[in-house]
Amino acid sequence: MSSAVGANSNSEPQGISVTGEGRASAAPDIVVLGLGVSAKASTVKAANSEVQEAMSDLLDSLEDDGVQEKDIQTSSFSIYPEYDYRNDERILTGYRVSHMLQVKVRDVDKVGEVIDDAVEAGGDLLQMQGISFAIDDTTALRSDAREEAMADARAKAEELASLAGVSLGKPTYITESSYAPSPQPYFDRGMGYAMEEAAVTEISAGELEVVVNVNIIYAID
Repeated sequence: MSSAVGANSNSEPQGISVTGEGRASAAPDIVVLGLGVSAKASTVKAANSEVQEAMSDLLDSLEDDGVQEKDIQTSSFSIYPEYDYRNDERILTGYRVSHMLQVKVRDVDKVGEVIDDAVEAGGDLLQMQGISFAIDDTTALRSDAREEAMADARAKAEELASLAGVSLGKPTYITESSYAPSPQPYFDRGMGYAMEEAAVTEISAGELEVVVNVNIIYAID
């Protein structure tokens, strides 16, 4: 909180300057998955063939689970050699091809099923490199947080005016900043996904929060 009461210099704010903060939260309605397949073989062609076959099965699985084509986007595609090091000698062991997708699941309650079906479709070639949550439209949340921030700033200004023995006037200056913290993906897999680890994948979505901050200068009557 910052404040200035009745500053005299023209370069300083005239009146009472305060900050206010408002927060609003809601359950996410979108889950973003990092899904893909990766294969290693003695040749690039062989590795790519395995990847393309597994990717076709994965895409079919996503379609069967109701994921729309517009919500599936390639995030990376890579081809590179892999080596082993023995007695200070670099030995080529094969080539790895990886194809990763960013997949938006708009039915949060169904994301566990989507993951399980992807595991079955991709088999040992499946990669899962993250999961995060989002809210498709934060307009209403920002409005609620903004209202709370304005009320918070007003309460602080009224308290300062009372302590200073002056009457609070109208706002002469208002600025706003807002952000919606993005949670770090809490689910990460390396190469492959062992199906026997869990019969059903359970995902906890929690809530996401939008924060609005305002800076207001009130006149002194």
